[in-house]
Amino acid sequence: MRILYALNSSQPGGMEQHVLDLVEGMTGFGHEVFVCCPNGVVSDTYKKAGAYVVNMEVKSDFDLRYIFALAKFLRDKKIQVVHAHELKTVTNAVLSAFFAGVGVRVAHTHTPISEWRVPQFMKTPAYIGYALLVNFFTTCEIALTRSRKQVKIKEGMFANKIVVIPNGVRVANFILSDGERLENKRRVRASYRIPEDAFVFGMTGRMTVEKGHLSLIDGFAEFLKSFNVERTKVGLFLAGGGELEELIKRKIEGIGFPCAVAVSGIFPAGEKLAILSAFDVFVFPSLSEGFGIGLVEAMAFGLPIVCSDLDVLKEVAGSTVVYFEAGNSRNLAEKLYGIYERRDNLANLSFSARERVRELFSFEKFAQNYNSLYSKLVESNR
Repeated sequence: MRILYALNSSQPGGMEQHVLDLVEGMTGFGHEVFVCCPNGVVSDTYKKAGAYVVNMEVKSDFDLRYIFALAKFLRDKKIQVVHAHELKTVTNAVLSAFFAGVGVRVAHTHTPISEWRVPQFMKTPAYIGYALLVNFFTTCEIALTRSRKQVKIKEGMFANKIVVIPNGVRVANFILSDGERLENKRRVRASYRIPEDAFVFGMTGRMTVEKGHLSLIDGFAEFLKSFNVERTKVGLFLAGGGELEELIKRKIEGIGFPCAVAVSGIFPAGEKLAILSAFDVFVFPSLSEGFGIGLVEAMAFGLPIVCSDLDVLKEVAGSTVVYFEAGNSRNLAEKLYGIYERRDNLANLSFSARERVRELFSFEKFAQNYNSLYSKLVESNR
C-alpha cells in the first residue's frame, strides 16, 4: 500500500510521536509511506524512519493552495490511503484526497473538539462542521479510546464511522538497568541543579494550556505550604517547551519556591529516558486529552504516577495510578503529599502500571491494528 500521513506541526509532541509510530509500523509491514508536514524537527525524524516527506503547511482553515497542491501530489504518487491528523489538516487533506480520488480517507482529531480549552462559541461550530466532514467525506474517524468514541458520537459523528485504536509504546525501550537509571539521574539532576537526594515530582510534555502545567505549579506550591514536608529535600522538574514556557517560568519566579524547580525547555528525543530517570514521581495534570501518550510512557518506564481524573486517563491507566480532580490544585497537593508520605513503598504501583501497558498498549498491537484497518479499507474500496 501507499499511505500518506498529513499533519501541520513541526515540533515534537504526542500527536507527532503517534505519526512517527505509524511510519515505523507501516514501513515495518513493507508499505510505502509518505508524510506531508511543515519543515522542522519532526520532519527529519520521519525521514530517518523511512518515510518520503513532502514539506507543506496549512495556512488557513480552507487553504486552496494546499488543497490543490496536495491533490496533485496524491495523484502523482498514486496514494491509496490518506490519514490526516487534527482539525485544520483533516479538513484540507481530506478534501485534497476526495478531489484526487483517493479511496481511503482516514481522519483523526486526537482530543475531541468539544473538550478543547477554548470558548464554547468557538467549539460548537467547529465540532458540528467537523462531524459533517467526517460523516460525508471520510472513510472513518479514529478514536483512541472507547470514551473518546462516545464523545465524538455526541459531537454528531455517525457511530459506524468511528474506529477505536489505542496508541502503543515499545515497552522494551523504556526498561533501563538500575545502574543506567542512577547514572542518568545524577547527570540530569546536576545539569538542572536539582539535589541528588531530593524527592522529585516531574512532568514531560508540551507547555500548552490543556496540559495543566499551571495547575501543577499551584498544587506543588500548596503541597509545600500546607503539609509537613522537608522543603529543601523535594523538587519539581517540568521538561518540555511550548507556548506557555515563558509564562510558566515567570510564575515559578513569582512564587519563589524554597526548593529546586527546573524547566528544561524542548529536549532531544534521545534524552527522554534520562529525564524520566531524574523523576521519583511522574505527574500528569492534563485538563483535556485524546489519549495521554506521555502517561503511558511513564507507566512503561515504571514510575509512580499522580494523574488528573479525566475519563480517558482513567480508561488508559485503570487502577495503576493515583488520581486527583483535574484542575483542583488543593486536591493535587493532597495527592502529592499522600504519595510523598509513602515514598519508600511505591514499587507495586510501578510494576502494575508497566504490566498494564504490556497487556493493552504494546507497539506491536498498535501497528497490527492499523495495518489490518488500512488493508480492509483498501480491499473494500476496490
